[in-house]
Amino acid sequence: MAKKQTHTLDFTPDFDFVVIAIYCAYRDYKLCADLNKTLGYGLEKKLDLEMKMGKKGTTSHFPYFLFLTEDEEEIYLITNKTPNNLFIPELKQVDYFFVIKNVSRYTDVDQVLKNILSIKIISSAQELDPTEIKSAENFLILEPIFEADDTLPKLPPVK
Repeated sequence: MAKKQTHTLDFTPDFDFVVIAIYCAYRDYKLCADLNKTLGYGLEKKLDLEMKMGKKGTTSHFPYFLFLTEDEEEIYLITNKTPNNLFIPELKQVDYFFVIKNVSRYTDVDQVLKNILSIKIISSAQELDPTEIKSAENFLILEPIFEADDTLPKLPPVK
């Protein structure tokens, strides 16, 4: 009889992004407008992020905003709280997460945080270490999703 082999997968996710927790009692569109004005971004509302959470068949929809910079940075503002669930359950007090993926060498994260804190409707904000967040894998599913009405650069037809 052949020996039974067991293989284990040693996977460590690569958290190469910046997460800033934002505490703000205002609605997401108001916060987004103030962030755009202060930071000079063009965050736009996208279709809600749909995630299966907890119980079988239970899905939650998390509103989020996206902006792609010229340096190919992906800037996200995602709501942490919905009526049924939390995007990051262990951080119940956080209202929003400001995530920067593909951080450019020209981006000064400390200055971004300082500018975020200068917005009057924000109670507080702090940079978080994704490796210390139990549910940080939830941030990995954030990807730029283009809707049908988004204008994408078109390539010339191949002849």
